[in-house]
Amino acid sequence: MTALHNAAIGALRAAGVTNIAAATRHHARDSSRPLALLGIT
Repeated sequence: MTALHNAAIGALRAAGVTNIAAATRHHARDSSRPLALLGIT
C-alpha cells in the first residue's frame, strides 16, 4: 500500500503538482483522471 501511495505522489510531482493533498482529492473524484495523468487513456 505504501509503495502505491509513494508512486502516486511521485507521479503527481512529476506532473508539476505543488499541493499533493489537493491533487489527491481532485484525482480521487473521477476514476479517469489518474489514468489521464499517467497517459493511459
